[in-house]
Amino acid sequence: MSKKLLSKNQTARKLTRKEKQRITIANLALIPSVIKNYIDALVKVYRPTFTYKLKVEFFYYIITTIIKRQNTYENKALENIPVALNATILRGIKSDYNEYINWLIEQEVIFKAENYIAGYSSNKYCFANFILPSLKEDSSSEIVEMETLESSKVFVARTIQESEVYDDNEHLLKWFNDGLEIDFEGAVTYVKDLSYYEGEIFDLTHKKVHWNHQILTLHHKAFYATRNEESDFRLHTALTNLKKIFKPFMTYKGQELIGYDLKNSQPFFLIFLIDSIIDNNDRVSNILSRTYIKKDYISFMLQNLRKRLSIEGFQKEYEVFKTWVLTGEIYENIESIIKPKKRLGCYFVNIYNPRKKITEIKKIDNIRALMKGVIFTLFFSGIRTRNSNYKTFKKAFPNLVEVIQLFKEKDNADFSKLLQNIESDCIIDFVSKKIAKEHPEMPLFSIHDSLSTTENYAPILKNLMPKYINEYTGLTPKMEEEKWKKHDYQVDYKKRVELHPEWYAYNGV
Repeated sequence: MSKKLLSKNQTARKLTRKEKQRITIANLALIPSVIKNYIDALVKVYRPTFTYKLKVEFFYYIITTIIKRQNTYENKALENIPVALNATILRGIKSDYNEYINWLIEQEVIFKAENYIAGYSSNKYCFANFILPSLKEDSSSEIVEMETLESSKVFVARTIQESEVYDDNEHLLKWFNDGLEIDFEGAVTYVKDLSYYEGEIFDLTHKKVHWNHQILTLHHKAFYATRNEESDFRLHTALTNLKKIFKPFMTYKGQELIGYDLKNSQPFFLIFLIDSIIDNNDRVSNILSRTYIKKDYISFMLQNLRKRLSIEGFQKEYEVFKTWVLTGEIYENIESIIKPKKRLGCYFVNIYNPRKKITEIKKIDNIRALMKGVIFTLFFSGIRTRNSNYKTFKKAFPNLVEVIQLFKEKDNADFSKLLQNIESDCIIDFVSKKIAKEHPEMPLFSIHDSLSTTENYAPILKNLMPKYINEYTGLTPKMEEEKWKKHDYQVDYKKRVELHPEWYAYNGV
């Protein structure tokens, strides 16, 4: 196996101009052992006859890509959901890529869950029912190399230093080195023993596949980094998708990690967005252009926005909402509007599942989590949603909701994309760069709206992060400290096991 990381005496190899113009994929990837062994055995006995020379690593790449795409923020439940594959990358690796996908479908490794309709949807894939029981019995994974997949159109990055986003984000990515470690044995044991998660007992099989994938990625230091200007523009790494339950197992050079989160970040950046439109902030104008692309639509949208923002009714509502956000009391105040009622000691909310295309009832124990869900519905649902909490909030803030709907008029996903782009520009391109320039020796890790460092640098980060957020936005942020070693998920889990040992008995442990 090639060396995963550069040694202290080496410097990252500069990519040639030709390499920079190619699509970049990471060299190291993790594939479940049971799937790899199954593919290897079939290839050995019943070797596929494809148009061009067989590359078994391409099978591995397809499988690991499905896992990685399932292992995202959008798939919070970590279910075996269908995901789309990037045809441009697949075609760049092998022009006959459909032969590889069809072979995996024929062998009942993956399943095509949605047919392609030009302009509307893409083919989506998930793991077939045939292979799922095997994953339940054996959740171990193996690390594989993808060097043989390099082509005239695809460059395989041997290290994170060779990723296409490294140069622009070096101040954050250079800390993905031998110093970043996970207590592998501790984390694996934790997953193995876990039978209760987020309030219910149910089959954790596929969750554990994803959890082990996260743990092994960090253990083998198969670091990667992506940042797509055409989507959320967030910096995605092996840490951004790491479940909070594993944070207590992470250290950097033996030191505890401590993070600082921007509280109520999405409402906070909405306030900044509205203020920026009023003040003609060039930085936000550029982000709007990047998000909505068509200049004629941006001009039309801004014209309508400025009319709405000048209405006296909006200004009164905005002053109240802005105060709620900046004082950190937004959830408490929304609760006074929604007035949720408990049933059987819990709150119940109707949530639309776009994958199943049905509305599901979800039980929520925590009032804060319930109100956070109201905000997310307000921000990210379609403008024709029938959600009762949305309608109740709209009655209280009709002008504010109409302004938010203008951002979602063409596509409701545009608004979340816009806020994420502003967040990324603020935290990644402004705040973290300022801090790194001032303290280049400080380890710095980003997870979207938060920054983390080691315990000895925590006081510096605690002071500088809100300072530079204020410099970027002109607003005073509310910050929240998060000690990775003392994460509530781990403590909460232990308490629940002590109180309810029947959860273990239920699973035969």
